[in-house]
Amino acid sequence: MIRIVLAGLALTATTLQAQQELTGTWEITYAAGARIENGHRTVINATGNLTVAAEGDSLVATLAPDSIDGLPRRPAVRMTAPRTPGPHKFVAHTKANINTNGDIREVDATATWLLTANGDSLTGTVERRIEGIDHDAGAEPVTGTRKKG
Repeated sequence: MIRIVLAGLALTATTLQAQQELTGTWEITYAAGARIENGHRTVINATGNLTVAAEGDSLVATLAPDSIDGLPRRPAVRMTAPRTPGPHKFVAHTKANINTNGDIREVDATATWLLTANGDSLTGTVERRIEGIDHDAGAEPVTGTRKKG
């Protein structure tokens, strides 16, 4: 009986430590999207601040993207993940603009982020699915460092 309780306490402590490692504000670099011209895909890389907080049984993250040259400023994105040991899986439902030969249309997009913190370093991936686009690019890398102060 004592061993079961101790194992449960160890698991709880490990889970809490993993959650605390991820909470805070991170300066991140990530793939914000892609441009596809004549079948050739070019990744649009971006930077921004990712703020993660523990709320109840969830981790809540807000991504505030930095401006990207030549593109309209993107709004902040809110996403959640269950409070479980990492890697932490955040899902964000947003809108994307698709430009086909000058015809711009807005479509639904889903981004799945898998993030792991190790001290002041953040690593992971982001994978996007865009409604009506049949182009599976797979997961793109995410990196970051914890902001101090």
